[in-house]
Amino acid sequence: MKAKVISLKTEYQVTTEQAEKLLRLQREILEQVALGVDYRTILNALCYAAEQLVSDSLASIMIYDESHSFLTVLAAPSIPSEAIEALNGLIPSENAGSCGTAVHSNEPQYVTDTRTDCRWCDLQGFVENFSIGACWSCPIKIEKDTAMGSFALSSFEKRTPSAFYKQLLETSAHIIGIILKREQEEQSLWQLAHRDVLTGLENRSSFNKTLARALDFAYTQNTQLAVLVLDLDGFKDVNDTQGHDVGDKVLQWVAEQVQQVLGETDSFARLGGDEFVILIEELVKPFVVDQLIEEILMLFKQKIKVASHQFSLSTSIGVSFFPDDGQTAEKLLRNADTAMYAAKKSGRNCAKIYHEDLTNLVEHRVNLVAEMRAALVNQDFIVHYQPQFCTKSQKLLGVEALVRWQHFDKGLISPQTFISIAEQSGLIKEIGLWVFITACQQCKKWWDEGVADFSLAINLSVKQLDSESIQQMQEVLMGMNFPLHNLELEVTESLVMHSESLHELKKLEAMGIRISMDDFGTGYSSLAQLKHLPISKLKIDRSFIKDLTENESDRILIKTIIALGHSLGLKIVAEGVETIEQQDFLAAQGCDLIQGYLRSRPVPPEQLAELFVHL
Repeated sequence: MKAKVISLKTEYQVTTEQAEKLLRLQREILEQVALGVDYRTILNALCYAAEQLVSDSLASIMIYDESHSFLTVLAAPSIPSEAIEALNGLIPSENAGSCGTAVHSNEPQYVTDTRTDCRWCDLQGFVENFSIGACWSCPIKIEKDTAMGSFALSSFEKRTPSAFYKQLLETSAHIIGIILKREQEEQSLWQLAHRDVLTGLENRSSFNKTLARALDFAYTQNTQLAVLVLDLDGFKDVNDTQGHDVGDKVLQWVAEQVQQVLGETDSFARLGGDEFVILIEELVKPFVVDQLIEEILMLFKQKIKVASHQFSLSTSIGVSFFPDDGQTAEKLLRNADTAMYAAKKSGRNCAKIYHEDLTNLVEHRVNLVAEMRAALVNQDFIVHYQPQFCTKSQKLLGVEALVRWQHFDKGLISPQTFISIAEQSGLIKEIGLWVFITACQQCKKWWDEGVADFSLAINLSVKQLDSESIQQMQEVLMGMNFPLHNLELEVTESLVMHSESLHELKKLEAMGIRISMDDFGTGYSSLAQLKHLPISKLKIDRSFIKDLTENESDRILIKTIIALGHSLGLKIVAEGVETIEQQDFLAAQGCDLIQGYLRSRPVPPEQLAELFVHL
């Protein structure tokens, strides 16, 4: 009696019993997939199952390497290790055996006799060494119908595959494709959850888990560990001037370079932006941290070359230790971060070890920011005005608006105490706008009362040079019909040289507002660059005025600045003038205006009004 046959594919005919075996194999393997069994265990089980269905056969699975250049054995539980070693590195081609040819052609290859088949002509040494008589191979496909590997059954004798064996190969290759695709997807999901997409490093979430595990181990084993937080100095300038694509390449460069100096057990992660973190576990000798810091700082002494650009960057590093500086992940990271900001404040391009005083400093800064917010609401800020006098006529020709803080407990606080903290916290935008409005309103009131015209100079922070802030200032000026020719905005030299700031400054100049370069001589500009900048006035920094009567170099520099500034049509202001000798020297050199304690300290508006009376 003939066995019944069913059709699984139109070109194959297998018996009902054989079809049931294929379905059972498929079901058992896919059940393991559903249960989350390790994919390598599943692939080995599939090889064993196929070998049971085809007597005297050996099953193997080969896949492309990461570079997609050659094949390596992924699973072959019954094949000797020396045979696997010989197969690894097989390059797919039309005569690369059954597996290499199947991947190359993207079609099944059924070789009955390996000794005579041309597809095996280049592998006769392998045939002789391992007594391979026949080999059938089917390409493994995941997507786009392109082979990424092969599933093969080999025999020690010449052998022709039956319809059932061909169906077994195709079914197994299809299942393997499903398993590998699932593994790829799981790996992709894992990467998204645990890895930084840009650099391939651990991300913040993954590092927190790594640090938590390390702390558990360190606690039970009574060992020490170190956390190092790295932040790039000047990275924002790279993004602003060269674009984020170049900035991303710089971050990748940093990740690659730092990884090269780390130990095998050190963890390295990108926390976000340009901030990275390193974890050193089982720290036996603390000087290891010092050595690593030195190596990292040395990395940044070289020019960073990316995308045909060269950059000089540095990094600030903060370090905290377990258990001395914290016994939780949160506290160790926070304290390392605090130390890193202390490194930045110390001049950057250095490292700082955490100590308790740094936390006290941070708490002071946090409290100060909170008090400044309250001061804005309670109107505890006031504006004082420092007069600027003409060196020729001795007349008051301008004033500089300077903010002061009338603290409820500490009295009058100078801007040196709080402005830098306001800038770092972002609160400077609110304070700066309040100063701008207050000073403009006060001067407009004086002019409406008949006081002679003078220029009002107001300092701008880098945080205020954006489209939103400029729009707010423009609305304020238009709302009070402020005479724009009397307004002068002071910006620092380094700010003028910043390309983004320069764009916004040109907008202000186009509105009819004059721009003054403050602290000239302390930044990065050269005298030759001045003619290209949207400025009408230079303020010589007080550090050059202080010793000019004793320092010949300062006198020469001041003479040069005044002469070249005048040749470019710029007015020159000297700040910090405190002696008659300084005033006389500046006047003799043709300096246009002076300001300083010699003529007047910054005064509240009511005292300045008295000066106008005596003009």
